[in-house]
Amino acid sequence: MVLKKISNFFKDRTIIGLDIGTESIKMVEVMRMDDGSYELLTYGVARHSIDLSEYWDSSKLRQISIIVEDILNTADFKGVKTVMSVQSKDVYVTTMDFESSWTKPRIQDEITQQAPYFLPYPPDEMRLSWTFVDEDSKIVDYTGKQRVIINALPDFVIENSKNLLEHVNLDGAALENQTVSQIRASLTPDKGNTVLMDIGGQFTTFSIVVDGILRSSSHVNFGTDKIQADLIESLGVDMITAETFKRDMGLVNLYFLPPQIVETLSILKSELKTFVELNKKVAQTPQKVIVNGGGVLTVGFMEYFKNFEIPVYEANNFRKIKVSDNLKPYVMPIASQLATAVGLSLREEIGHKFFCVIILEFVMLD
Repeated sequence: MVLKKISNFFKDRTIIGLDIGTESIKMVEVMRMDDGSYELLTYGVARHSIDLSEYWDSSKLRQISIIVEDILNTADFKGVKTVMSVQSKDVYVTTMDFESSWTKPRIQDEITQQAPYFLPYPPDEMRLSWTFVDEDSKIVDYTGKQRVIINALPDFVIENSKNLLEHVNLDGAALENQTVSQIRASLTPDKGNTVLMDIGGQFTTFSIVVDGILRSSSHVNFGTDKIQADLIESLGVDMITAETFKRDMGLVNLYFLPPQIVETLSILKSELKTFVELNKKVAQTPQKVIVNGGGVLTVGFMEYFKNFEIPVYEANNFRKIKVSDNLKPYVMPIASQLATAVGLSLREEIGHKFFCVIILEFVMLD
């Protein structure tokens, strides 16, 4: 009886952050302490080569479930309550400006009419919501218009998440855009305009965050996998060797970086500059850049961006969480990769039924 009570105590106070990315699955379990602080209990990371696009059939679900269950068992996760991520490339987030005199019904009608032209899928296959950007009066003063944030999520993403959580017997508490999770881990509380740059293997996401709130995101089908592919081709090595070479060459001078790395970093810097310039034009001038994702581990990365027009920093994703001395040597070197999972585990708005969270609104899933 005592052991059962202790077990339930842990389960009631812990949250699992489950981040399923295009190349790896990351999980962390965090406990909320009596004083409101957080402590990392365990974590797990596993690479995969599963195509996660579109609807997950039974075969894909089985493959993903095996990996998740292996992490749960190997890393000795205690709880079941889980917040799961949605890849930012699958979430449509943007802002639109309307005349300040327009009413909510008129704005809704206009968004409904325009939706087929800006959504990546037919409107009847997506969950769409919008909300006013009420906290920034400068927008009205500067443009004479009122700004809204539009968020949309494909139905198949919601179904995939629900089906997976059922397969692995986890209690799905919420589903959240990974960029929002990263903001919670890396920025909250934060004032000013910040670009959040998430560099993965296949995709890079640029997001503008104003006073801690996501305004819009842009995605490019380009990441650090290109470095590996180029190294494999030019050096004739396998993928594992190329990955090691990419991250650990013992080089500190940019002049000695292989051209494959310099070329990729140059493209990323160009895309970042374009994103910064676009936000300057809509009264959202960025003041700094925070970088997340495995791309940060690429040798020479931070050195290459140190002379960018605004400061560029690597995210500090465990600033809100106590990490034991036993876990620090293993967790801290990959902290940039765990940003989404950490942010998910810190989420406080947790219900007892499965919710779909699209940035700012909660949609009950029956």
